[in-house]
Amino acid sequence: RDGDAAALAELTRRSAAVTDANAAVFDAANGFHGCIAGVHEVLRRQGLLDGVWCLDPAEGLSPGQAEELTRVRAAYPWLTDDDFVAEHRDGWLR
Repeated sequence: RDGDAAALAELTRRSAAVTDANAAVFDAANGFHGCIAGVHEVLRRQGLLDGVWCLDPAEGLSPGQAEELTRVRAAYPWLTDDDFVAEHRDGWLR
């Protein structure tokens, strides 16, 4: 309550972006049907997975989910850790 008002305002401003990005990854628009595939797609785009396969072959990205992931990545680049992942990926995948 006695904290930094500017920091609180910044966190509040960014909270909508985090919610928007989470909705794309976890597929809120489609009842969370593509939530596992959404996480896999983020990891695939970072080069950590070869595909978005799930244990259930009927599971996958929902229609439009890939486009939503592209949209939120472009809209909120500060939410990604792509540079960190790229820097360490080869060592992790040995």
